[in-house]
Amino acid sequence: MVPVNLSNPRYQQIASDSKSKGSLQITNSEEEDQGKYECVAENSLGIEISNVSTLHVRVRRVPPYFSMPLQSIYEVKPGSSLNITCVAGGSPMPYVKWRKGLEDLEPEHSLPIGRNILVLEDIQESANYTCVASSKLGQVENTTFVRVEELPYAPSNVRISEITANSVHISWHYDGPPSEAVEFVIQYKPKLAPASDHLEVVGLKTNYYTVQGLYPFTEYEFYVVAVSAIGRGLASTATFVTTGETEPGTAPKNVQVRPLSSTTMLIQWEEPDTPNGQVIGYKVFYTTNPGLAIASWDSQVVDHNLLTTISDLTPHTIYTIRVQAETSVGSGPLSVPVQVKTQHGVPSQPTGLRAIDVSATSVSLEWARPHHTGENVNSYELYWNDTFTKEKHHRSLPVSETYVLNGLQPNTLYYIWLAAKSKRGEGATTPPIPVRTDQYVPTAPPQNVRAEPEDSSSVRVMWSAPPVDKQNGHISHYKLYYVEASRPDKEAIEMMLKSPLQDGTEFKLEELKKWTQYRIWLLAGTVVGDGPPSESITVRTQED
Repeated sequence: MVPVNLSNPRYQQIASDSKSKGSLQITNSEEEDQGKYECVAENSLGIEISNVSTLHVRVRRVPPYFSMPLQSIYEVKPGSSLNITCVAGGSPMPYVKWRKGLEDLEPEHSLPIGRNILVLEDIQESANYTCVASSKLGQVENTTFVRVEELPYAPSNVRISEITANSVHISWHYDGPPSEAVEFVIQYKPKLAPASDHLEVVGLKTNYYTVQGLYPFTEYEFYVVAVSAIGRGLASTATFVTTGETEPGTAPKNVQVRPLSSTTMLIQWEEPDTPNGQVIGYKVFYTTNPGLAIASWDSQVVDHNLLTTISDLTPHTIYTIRVQAETSVGSGPLSVPVQVKTQHGVPSQPTGLRAIDVSATSVSLEWARPHHTGENVNSYELYWNDTFTKEKHHRSLPVSETYVLNGLQPNTLYYIWLAAKSKRGEGATTPPIPVRTDQYVPTAPPQNVRAEPEDSSSVRVMWSAPPVDKQNGHISHYKLYYVEASRPDKEAIEMMLKSPLQDGTEFKLEELKKWTQYRIWLLAGTVVGDGPPSESITVRTQED
């Protein structure tokens, strides 16, 4: 027997009113309290021990068990997160821990009781995870498998065939799991283009496809990607192919011509921006009559050069020159016509003539000085005509590279061209450029305004459009004004009539007063604004 440890707060000795009686109170009994107890009395005469009392503590013993079974398998996408909760019971309550394979995921000294949550983030691999619940009465385990769904494999054996200038046929193999439903994506771009410029063909169900809309004579790189419900897999290795040739897509550029003498000229040019193949030569066409069909022009073939000379020309004559590039497939478009005068010392034609600003009555022009001036340019000669009056105009300009041509008619198509002039004479002109001036308000009113009464409450008004040379644009509307003759103009009622009218240039005024005289006038307008009003006319409605 050992003394009871009365310092334990669960043990308490309780005295009674009688000095010869007492008791021991045990609260929250535990299994270790079970055993035999004796009471020992002691005084000056001696010691007396009571009979033995036996305390039995009934303990509920339940081995560990899982109250929430785990799923046998969890399927997740790569990089995803997952929380798995393991709940266990028993008496005493068990400690719960997680294992990945054979490795414990938590230290033994900090295990939770009864419940433990496994937190997985950025999952990249499949693995077995085991929940272990243990107490003095034993240990139980429950294992689940976290399966990371795999992305599709990269397609292999990518082949390209049936190559044309604008299309290729591409095929590939796919060795992924046969049960896995996949589609395919073709990615492609010109080899020298940045990665951000790649194009895609998506949703392909077959292992082949013809890619169209490619640029001729361009090296492309192709990739094939398999796609499943999980996402896109790795791309195949790059496959490179150069599309076929075709005729050049653009003309030789920056064609320059200058006279070497009164019978010889030198022609230079640069390669076309879109050769669409290997340029094998150029054809230079020249004529003194640019109105002829190109087949009737004289020509000279040039191999692998960007310049040539043409001799035996007629002195003091203006020639027009155009250049054409050729590949093994055919000829491309002709360059813009360039003119030159076979006279030594005169300038070549100015370049880049264009309109930089247009109004209803003026055009701002800009150009660059000739590439070859021979002698100093003393002036520029500006020519223009309009398609309305069929008149040709000419003006000498000081040496400059800009000019504002004023005094033009609104909404009129003009053709404008320019030549440079030196002491030796005037050089060839630029090709004419078309310029249409802006619309303006009409500068004349409607013509032949007249009116006839139809009955006691209506009048039919008729008129003609302003003269064509005064319309200054498309007549978009008319405004008709009417007022009783005895009232001032400011009280007139305005009717907006869209043009063209259903009945031409006439309109029926209704709901007028009977046997009343009215004053009527009109004006015409364009999108820019209204023109001047016509002279007013008077008309009287009929009696009943």
